[in-house]
Amino acid sequence: MKKKFFIALTLLLTGTLMSHASYADDINVPSADANGRVGALMPYTRYDSETAKLGGGATLVKSANWKRTDIATQASKQSYIELPSNGSYAEWTMKTNANGVTLRFTMPDTPDGMGQNGSLDIYINEKKVQTVDLTSYYMWQYFASGNPSDKNDNGVGCFAFDETHFILNKPLHVNDRIRIQSSGAKGLKYGVDFIETEVVPQEIDRPAGAVSVTDTKYKQYIKGNDYLKAFEEALKDADAGSKKLYIPAGTYELSGIWYIYGSDVKITGAGIWYTNLKFTNPNPFGGGISGGNGSHGPDDYCNNMDISNFYINSNLRSRWDQKAVYKCFMDVFKGGSAIHDIWEDHFECGFWIADYNGKIDYSSGLKIYNCRIRNNFADGVNFCQGTSDATVYNCSIRNNGDDGLAMWNHDNQGAHDESNNTFAYNTIEFIWRAGGIAIYGGNGHKVYNNYLADMFMSAGIHLNDIFDGPKFKNTQNISFDNNILVRCGTNDDSWHEDLAAIDIKGDVRNVTFNNTKIYDSPFDAIRIFKGPTGIVFKKTEILGASLAGQTTKYSTWEHSTAAIRLENDNVKFIDGLKIANVSPDKVGNNKTWPLWTDNNEALAKSVSYDYLSDVSYNVPEAPEADKNQGGGVVDPMDGITNYDISLKGLRWENASGDTNLKEGDQVTFRTSLVCNKDIPAGVKIGVKVTVDGKESYVTDDNKNGLKANQPIIVSTNSTWSAQPGGHTIVAEVDYRNRLSDDTNKANNTRTKRFNVQESSDNKGSFTPVTGGYDLVVTKILTNKKSIKPGDRVNFSAYVANAGDKDAPAGQQLGVEFIIDNNTNVITWSDNYTQGVKSHQFAKVTANGGQQGNEWVATPGKHTVTAWIDNYNGRYADEINHDNNKFTIELNIPLEEIKFINNPDQPDDLGDGKGNTNGIEHVNTEVKANDGYYYDLQGNRYGKTTDGLRRGVYIHNGKKVIVK
Repeated sequence: MKKKFFIALTLLLTGTLMSHASYADDINVPSADANGRVGALMPYTRYDSETAKLGGGATLVKSANWKRTDIATQASKQSYIELPSNGSYAEWTMKTNANGVTLRFTMPDTPDGMGQNGSLDIYINEKKVQTVDLTSYYMWQYFASGNPSDKNDNGVGCFAFDETHFILNKPLHVNDRIRIQSSGAKGLKYGVDFIETEVVPQEIDRPAGAVSVTDTKYKQYIKGNDYLKAFEEALKDADAGSKKLYIPAGTYELSGIWYIYGSDVKITGAGIWYTNLKFTNPNPFGGGISGGNGSHGPDDYCNNMDISNFYINSNLRSRWDQKAVYKCFMDVFKGGSAIHDIWEDHFECGFWIADYNGKIDYSSGLKIYNCRIRNNFADGVNFCQGTSDATVYNCSIRNNGDDGLAMWNHDNQGAHDESNNTFAYNTIEFIWRAGGIAIYGGNGHKVYNNYLADMFMSAGIHLNDIFDGPKFKNTQNISFDNNILVRCGTNDDSWHEDLAAIDIKGDVRNVTFNNTKIYDSPFDAIRIFKGPTGIVFKKTEILGASLAGQTTKYSTWEHSTAAIRLENDNVKFIDGLKIANVSPDKVGNNKTWPLWTDNNEALAKSVSYDYLSDVSYNVPEAPEADKNQGGGVVDPMDGITNYDISLKGLRWENASGDTNLKEGDQVTFRTSLVCNKDIPAGVKIGVKVTVDGKESYVTDDNKNGLKANQPIIVSTNSTWSAQPGGHTIVAEVDYRNRLSDDTNKANNTRTKRFNVQESSDNKGSFTPVTGGYDLVVTKILTNKKSIKPGDRVNFSAYVANAGDKDAPAGQQLGVEFIIDNNTNVITWSDNYTQGVKSHQFAKVTANGGQQGNEWVATPGKHTVTAWIDNYNGRYADEINHDNNKFTIELNIPLEEIKFINNPDQPDDLGDGKGNTNGIEHVNTEVKANDGYYYDLQGNRYGKTTDGLRRGVYIHNGKKVIVK
């Protein structure tokens, strides 16, 4: 065992086992959730053009067929409000309070492509409160060919809309009316796509001990309005001292790239509405924030940085022939860095994470979250050049001129392949080239719960192998889960190619799409060419496809677009494919409509689907601050009002149906539900039972409906492993709030308290296996029932042989007890050599350790891991070495097991399994002279009669009547 310790210690010192806390660890990214929200949850509420009151000559302009020369095609839902002259306006009535507004607008370019300035006026309740300055300086990129021109080359004009945001001089309240009105400034014709309103939070104060860029010391470095040198010097001091840098409210001009170097430094502004960074140089390499750039400072010295809470803009207005090198964030942010609560506009890219300078390094573990990534000339975020284990979470990405979110495993400078990146819970909109989400290779990536809408000349999701790198050669699995695509795809991108809402081509391998919903695609909803392999679609809905009514002849003969274009028999559609509302085959040459398979009827027949000919559906919106997200097939609860579902009964039972529980019992929770009105079949009525405020057990598969006033019984799908002591359970019906119009939520819950008796023979459990012997830890014990800080604790463990053959005697069964995964805190048992027979248990107790065979308890929450140690070939023939660890939690101080006086009785659910009288189940153990009171069911209470109900009890082996 000592030799094993030294090996573990060496691993720790070399970093193999070291767990280093980072700023990225501060944010918990939720996993994929089929019932959760889809998209980023932002604090604003959108007011779209279609909901506005128009006046003064304002008109609603629409593009019914997604024509790419129509400006409206680039707008939300392909419509915007045109304000042609003085006095024309759009007005909305407020649903929430607000004092911050984001305005998405359009205005004309100039012949030289440099744009022009203008303005619109803001009225509240018909009174003018301020004028907002606008510019088309950043707008308008023209595509006569695949790459953009900054001035009109007779190509398609993209980037027709831009945004500005401002704090109102007068706050808005519910039912106030806000009006966006043209004064005819500069004689220009303006357009409004939408406004978004929100409550602007208070400024963030300077953190204690933080260095501020405005401290007197740094004024010497300010040249005119250029703060770049002051920023650099302030960051050096923060890195050497307090590790905190503060950028107060105000606007700070920066004349060049801000090269960031530091470790464990937290950089914060006063908030995205208050602290503004403006990069003033419009030329290539002219601005942005660079981390750890070895060409300008210590190579890769940008480790575990936290950057947050400011707005960033630039004077860039061109991609400079794809050579701008002017990203808002670029290069390396390693060591679990976090970039969050940033609002950026008008860069080449929002984030381009890759190392091209000095020795190559990687931004492993980087998290980008709660950001607004908008109006860039190219990608929103690109994880490139080996970036792995990185995440974009809860971000708004919109109006970018290349992929909204991308992973490109380029291998420049020998970069390794990419793996395990995540795009989760983001909203991606208005991408005007390439795709909303793009993956060009790697392995283990997860893309889930993203909302994509209103692509222009762009796919929603696309995967291909057109760029350099290992591509998909190492791909074992990439997963897409619970993504919604709305109005995505085009029949004519900048390269005059078709792109479906989900578009896959080339040597793409091993990609699974699960629970994907595609709404109102103007073109094909899904297109997969020859080449991709291992592509699987599970639980797919296509509700609206080919709605532009266009035809295509890309790589085949001319035909009407369809729900799915498929040229590949290496694609599977399983677990349900629903299709509805596909435009008819107007060319008349498709034998496999609503699919297009080049009329390969056998291939079409291999795709099993349900075509819903008469279905109606709602197209979901992105989640907003003031409403629940809708969408999907129309809710069967529509039109049902004044209903009240209640949870009337709650019961617990072990595998034998007994409600008198003992330690180790597998417990099922059962509930009785009733409603005053019929609930139709198809509505999932879920119940969740939470034990002691921690573990939850649910049933979410009941969809048979309810008859008015007729109770039903539902049971949890999984069981709870009973732990000794008193417990409180809370059952809740409709815990996901699917029945949102329930008139009385107060009766949706029920609480019960009960006891679980200790079992002297409980050794834990295992799952039998065949093929040899298999040693597993089933339980960890301590030598004390209560543990205080400073107590010396000795650990034991039960080890079971789950296999069908005996583990032979004569070999050392070594078990380590590791505290908090810290290899400096280990005790061990190494003196058991008797072997373990098939399906039997052995108990081992720590007899040694680094500091003896006991652990000195410290306060707080700890983990204890018992690890069967097969070091040096011991039990080498065990059939599974991967299940040799077992972990428990210890909260110190640990109190002795407590039982509840006067516990509740389980409810009679009316199914013939009512309460037992308990007299037939007297526990013989209650006769022990231990000072406790026991009822006739064997439930243990306290050592006094305080709080006991009337009845017969056993105390110190004698019957006692409590009156």
